[in-house]
Amino acid sequence: MLLEKLSIVEELGEKELLVPGLLNSALIANNKIKYYFTLLQTAREKAHHPEKEYPNLRMERITAGENDTSLDTVVSSAMKIDDDSYLIPDSGKIISSILWCIDEMIRPLVVSFRVDAAELSARLEKLRSDVISGNADLVNGELIQRITSGDREKGDSLHLLVMDMHRALNQLQQAVAVEVIDGASTYMLEKSDREMVKAFMDGLNRTAPLKFGHPGLETTATRTDGKLLIQNDIGETDAHVIVVDVHDTEVSITYTDVHMPRLLFFHSLFEGFDVDWADTVSKPAKGALEEGVYHLSVGIYRASDNTDMASFLRHLGSRLVFLIDWNKARKMLRNFMRGRDAIGVLKWAADNDVGHRGFLILGGEKLVFDSLEMASRVPIHYGEPLSQVIGRERTIEFFQWTMKRASSGLLENQAHMLLQDEIKTEMLRYFRTVQQELFELCSEHVSFTVEVAMTVRDTLVHLLYGGETDLPERSSRRNKLWESKADDIVNKIRSLSHRTEAAAFFVDFIVMADDVLDYLEEASYLLTLVPAHVRSKKIIMEISHMSELAMEGCQEFLKALHSFQFVKNSFNQEEMQYFLMSVTRIFNIEEDCDSALRKVRRTILSESADHRENLVSLELAYNIEKSTNSLMKAALTLRGDIFENINVRR
Repeated sequence: MLLEKLSIVEELGEKELLVPGLLNSALIANNKIKYYFTLLQTAREKAHHPEKEYPNLRMERITAGENDTSLDTVVSSAMKIDDDSYLIPDSGKIISSILWCIDEMIRPLVVSFRVDAAELSARLEKLRSDVISGNADLVNGELIQRITSGDREKGDSLHLLVMDMHRALNQLQQAVAVEVIDGASTYMLEKSDREMVKAFMDGLNRTAPLKFGHPGLETTATRTDGKLLIQNDIGETDAHVIVVDVHDTEVSITYTDVHMPRLLFFHSLFEGFDVDWADTVSKPAKGALEEGVYHLSVGIYRASDNTDMASFLRHLGSRLVFLIDWNKARKMLRNFMRGRDAIGVLKWAADNDVGHRGFLILGGEKLVFDSLEMASRVPIHYGEPLSQVIGRERTIEFFQWTMKRASSGLLENQAHMLLQDEIKTEMLRYFRTVQQELFELCSEHVSFTVEVAMTVRDTLVHLLYGGETDLPERSSRRNKLWESKADDIVNKIRSLSHRTEAAAFFVDFIVMADDVLDYLEEASYLLTLVPAHVRSKKIIMEISHMSELAMEGCQEFLKALHSFQFVKNSFNQEEMQYFLMSVTRIFNIEEDCDSALRKVRRTILSESADHRENLVSLELAYNIEKSTNSLMKAALTLRGDIFENINVRR
C-alpha cells in the first residue's frame, strides 16, 4: 500500500535517492554499536571482579555483523590497573569502531536535511574529542562513562547520542517508506519478506489494543545485508528497542532494556518455542552493570520451515505490548505481594492476552488502596502487603481477575467509574471470603472444645461405673492433642485477621473461647490424678453432673456461633431467635454450674477424709465451673457484636 504523502525517495534530488541505502547501513552500524558498548562494559566488570566468569560475547558479535574474532578475548584479558584505570585489549580499536559506526548513523540524517542533523553532528564532534584515547589499550572509568552512560543527568555520552540518532532514524524510516504493511513502514523488501512482516504485524496488531493509547509499537522493516530486518521501538524508553533479523529460517532477536527484571520476563514469554538466549551480561548471575546502562540480550530461533518461522514471528509480535509500562506495574504490585508473585501475575496477564495497562489506567495502586479501605473500613498503609490481609493465593487471584476485568471493560469502552466500582466490589467479596474462613476456623476450634467436654463427661461416667483403668490417661493424651490443634487455630486467626475491621472481634472472641478448652483440658488431666482406692461415688456423681452441664453449654455455644454467622451476614429473624435462645441457655448453664459447685464443696467436706481426693476433686470442679464462666463471656461477646451491628444498620 502506497503512503498518501509523497515518498521522500520520489521527491528528493539525485543525492537524496541514496537515503534508503544509507538508512540500512545506519541500522547495521547501530547493531554493532550495541555490541561495542556491551563489550566495554563487560570488560570493565571483569576487571573489577576477576574471580567471576563473564561471557565472551561471541554470539553478540556474530549477530551484530562484526567479523573480528580477536574481540572474543577482550573480556577475559581485561585487567584493573588502579582505582580508575583499566587495561582493555583493543579498546582504542573498539572506540574507533564506535565513532565510525556513529558516522554511518548520521549520514542519512545529513543527506535528508533533517533539522536535527546539525545539532547531532555538533554533539558528535564534541564527544569525539573527549573520547579519543592516547593509549590504545589503557582506558579510565571516566572515559567509559563518557562512552556508555545512559544517564542524561550525568552529562552527554556517545550512548545518549546514539539513542537520539536512533530515534531520528526511526522517523526517517517512516518518511522514506514506500509501503505500509499492516501498520509497518517498509522499504526495499523482497516478495518473501512481506509474508514474514505480515506474520509479525498480525501478532502485534492482535494485542496492540491492550496498550490503550500508550505511545510505542511503531514498526519498520527493510532488507539489508542479505536479511530481513524488523525493528520495533516498544515504548518511550530510549534504550527499549527490539531488532529482529530474519535470514533463511533463522530468526535472531536483539533486545535492549534498562530494566533487568523486564528483560528476564521477556525471555519467559517464549516457553512454547526453543529460543537459544545467549549467555550475556544480561544474565543475573553475571552481576548488574552500572545504573543508566542498558542491558543487551540476543536470542536465536531456528525454525523448521517458513510456516514455523511465521508462527514464531506472529507470537513475538503479540508479546511486545506486555512490555509497555511493565516495570511500573511490577513496582505497583510489589506494594501488595512478594516480588516473584508480582512477576507471576504479570506473566499470567501476558500469557492470557490480558495485559496490565488497563489496570494502570483505572488507577493502579490507588484503586487497590481505595478498595481496601472500603472493604475493610480501616485505613490501609501504603506498603502493607495485601497478602497479609486476604492471603497469598487470594491476592494473586484478585489481581488476575482485576487485570482481566479492567482490560475487557476498557476494550468494550465501558465507563471507568463502573469498572472501578466493580473492582471495589470484588475486593469486598474477598474480604467476606476471609471473614468466612475466620468463622470456619472458630467453628473448628469450638468443635474441639465440644469433643474435650464430651471426653471429660465420659471419663467421669467411667470412673463412676468402672471400666478400663487406663481410660483417663488415654483421654488426657487425646485432649492434649486437641488442645494443641486448637492453639494452632488461634494463631492462624491472629494472622488472618491482621488488618480487617473484625480483627479485634475475632481475636478477642477466640482467646475467650480458648479459655473454655484450656479449663476443660486441665480437668481431663486432673481426672488422671483421682486416687483409685478412695473414690467417693457421690462426689464423682455430682462432678459428673457439672461436666454434663459444661458439655451442654459447649454444644449450645457451637449452635450460637453458627446462628451468629447467619445473622452477621444477613439479618434473619428466625436465626436471631435461635441465637438468642442458645445464648440464654448458656447463661442458665453457667448459673446452674455455680450452684452445682457449691453442692460439690459440701459433699466433699462431708464424704471424703482423704486430702488427695479433696484437692483433686475441688480443682476438677473449679476448672469445670471456670469453663462455663468463660463460655458465658464468649457468648456475651457474640451477643454484643450482634447488637452493635443492629444499631449501625439503624
